[in-house]
Amino acid sequence: MRSLQAATFSIGAPLGWLLIRYLEGADISQDIQSNVLLYAYLLFGTLIVFILFGAYVGNKEKYITELAVKDPLTQIHNRRFFIGRLTEEISRASRYQKPLSMIYFDLDHFKVVNDTYGHPVGDKVLVKVAREVKKNIRSHDIFARTGGEEFAILLPQCEIANAVANAERIRLGLEKMAIEVGSNKSINVTASFGVTSWQKEQSASEFYNCADKNLYAAKEKGRNCVVS
Repeated sequence: MRSLQAATFSIGAPLGWLLIRYLEGADISQDIQSNVLLYAYLLFGTLIVFILFGAYVGNKEKYITELAVKDPLTQIHNRRFFIGRLTEEISRASRYQKPLSMIYFDLDHFKVVNDTYGHPVGDKVLVKVAREVKKNIRSHDIFARTGGEEFAILLPQCEIANAVANAERIRLGLEKMAIEVGSNKSINVTASFGVTSWQKEQSASEFYNCADKNLYAAKEKGRNCVVS
């Protein structure tokens, strides 16, 4: 998009020079014929420079935008993005009378992993968890890291029963996942899940808190389980 805009702006260089020559009283047609290389340079040289500059600006804008909405470690969405989309999806669910569910989960005893193996291993665990979860959700589900070892998934047009089944599938996938932490050594992680479905007239904070309450109940129940 930026390259296209830049290409459009680049036309101003030869047009500007033509205007200057016209105001000087030159015969434009004759001037172009006499200085065809100059005009070609003004047109194509400026075009190339502007396109390259537009591409550079576009890439920088994309990078800055991603920094604002993505978690730099796991490369999934961050809490800020999730909260924004939560409000949007509630509005959409209300307008079209469609179901909306949320899965909120937290890695069990994650502090022990950091204390025992160090934060680099902890970071590795978080990255692998994010990758595993992404395999088990739909492309239009909104997946975010909302805290240190806390994650949330917003599932548009998904009934509570399907959300619970999805959470259980994710739980089993994480439970089976082996994460290498050294030579011939690996660890396993588990997670506790709170699942809820949006109720009519429920605010975004009430919806979120309901999922959080169910997550707490899963931890009270003994962890590594799903509560809805």
